[in-house]
Amino acid sequence: MKRQILIAGISLLLVASYCQAAELPAEKIRIVAFGDSITAGYRSTPYSYYLQQLLDANNCNSTVINEGNPGELTAQGVSRIDDVIAEHRPHYILIMEGANDARSGVSGDVIVSDLARMMDKAIAAGAIPKVSAITPNTESGSEYLPIPEVINPQIQQQAAARSVAYVDNYSALAGPNWASYNIDGLHLSPAGQKVVAQQFFNFIPCGSASGDSGGGGGGCFIATAAYGSILEPQVALLREFRDTYLLTNAAGRKFVELYYAYSPPAADFIRAHQSVKAAARIFLLPLVGLAYLMVKGYGYVLMIGLIIPVLFLVSKKKHKHLSSV
Repeated sequence: MKRQILIAGISLLLVASYCQAAELPAEKIRIVAFGDSITAGYRSTPYSYYLQQLLDANNCNSTVINEGNPGELTAQGVSRIDDVIAEHRPHYILIMEGANDARSGVSGDVIVSDLARMMDKAIAAGAIPKVSAITPNTESGSEYLPIPEVINPQIQQQAAARSVAYVDNYSALAGPNWASYNIDGLHLSPAGQKVVAQQFFNFIPCGSASGDSGGGGGGCFIATAAYGSILEPQVALLREFRDTYLLTNAAGRKFVELYYAYSPPAADFIRAHQSVKAAARIFLLPLVGLAYLMVKGYGYVLMIGLIIPVLFLVSKKKHKHLSSV
């Protein structure tokens, strides 16, 4: 009878998973542009506007949210990023900060450490960070060399250590075209903002087939590997289940923390083997079904499906006992 109860429960979850696949559209991908006045768009249209244009032109189901804060130092960005992530719950967060620190003489080690903390915060919250190089600065009439020679290489190292995409906006802007890409030696002109938009677009799945390797956050590593993209509705559903039922309590947060720590190697293996992807999707069906029932408010259906076989078993045992008396 225990086997029958188990089969009944799994059957309900499988049915729910198929209902989910037929009902839910792909989730709109939320992308947050996080940074200082360069991101905000000082005296210029921000790159987030041009990025949205690129996404729309390629029929990407995405929306870009500008969270640029003029004058911000990286230490302030570390304090602000938690609230921004909590408010928008982004799938991707594009981090481009450090220009104000560099021009103010803040140590490169401090800048890099702060950016590393931002990446860690994004990953812990289930967002996928993409971190930018600090853009050129020629306010004094010549290039501030510590940016390309010292600070940016360290940012790239910290990104690589976390499997986070490093977007080299410095190299894309520096050079013979820099004069047309800036308005005052620091802030970007519309032409420069368009370059940054294209650079980030290249690292978003809808912008490039290889734009997202699955590492560096996102949370649902195994599901993303199994279904092929963070854009798939099954992955979106599991993210919603995580946010609603796991991240809202201590036990759930501990489970998510352990999952983030140990699931990436399994996800890498699944991603590299097509046959394993199919098996992983079958394995995930009951979990997707459970998530569907809970997120859609049908948890009582699962309870009824499990309680009825139990009541039947109790009734059968009671009848057998009375018959033997």
